[in-house]
Amino acid sequence: MASHPIVSFLLMAYGLGWPTLLAGYYFGLSLRLASSLGVIFGLALSAFLVTAATGGKRGVRDLLRRCFRWRVGLHWYSLALLGLPVGTLLVASVFPGLAPIQALAQKWPLFFTMYLPEVLMALVLIQVWEETAWTGFMQDTLQGRHGPLLASILTAPAFVLFHLPLVLLEASQMTLALVQVAVQAVVVIFLRVMIMWLYNGAGRSVLIVALFHVSFNTVTGSQEATRFIRELIAGPVALLISLAVLAVVAALVAVFTRGRLGYKPGRTAPRRAGAGGAAAQPSER
Repeated sequence: MASHPIVSFLLMAYGLGWPTLLAGYYFGLSLRLASSLGVIFGLALSAFLVTAATGGKRGVRDLLRRCFRWRVGLHWYSLALLGLPVGTLLVASVFPGLAPIQALAQKWPLFFTMYLPEVLMALVLIQVWEETAWTGFMQDTLQGRHGPLLASILTAPAFVLFHLPLVLLEASQMTLALVQVAVQAVVVIFLRVMIMWLYNGAGRSVLIVALFHVSFNTVTGSQEATRFIRELIAGPVALLISLAVLAVVAALVAVFTRGRLGYKPGRTAPRRAGAGGAAAQPSER
């Protein structure tokens, strides 16, 4: 684990997460509950076990602090929670006119009765634990070695692969499942880039990126997750627009930050013990 923390994490994540996801599915649990068990016992547990083996108690405390780091600027909360839905509504209003904005004006109470409850439930049950692993452990570790942009790209296929069992089980046709996986493989790169930028900008707060991940799911996820946006934008338009907005903004962020995505090399995780037990200096890359 000390020599190969990322490989160790991925082997444990798939080895523990896939059986948990499949067991939950076959025992008739809801998709949300099965996913929650999978990310907690597959992803988060693996991340903490590898962190404990490589960084000891200090590393575990640091990861825990980053998981629940909430003292960040209000603008980061606004961007994470509202950025993508608002951007989708604004762009959607360009095509069918002001219908989405008018629908929001008429149905604004749904923001409190439908959108926020969905966000809070998914945040607590799934996304905090999921992003503890993908962002707090994997991307945080990789960006110290390879830079934040490459860290995002490297994490994307691992992220898609973890969700593969449920995609295949829920697919009506294998061809459609393969197309969905191929699309996800591209979309997730933009998602991980945005998450890396938010994470670094918000002082390495996993909580902020978990909020953004939930917000992303509310415009691109399952029918249960996207109920609010479908009340405002009819048909598959919301999905297509939100993916386009995500891709454009992520590309602009990467260009204007010159691939640094808000990364400051001084903000690294605590020194980890190497294979021989000596503390390894954090990368200054």
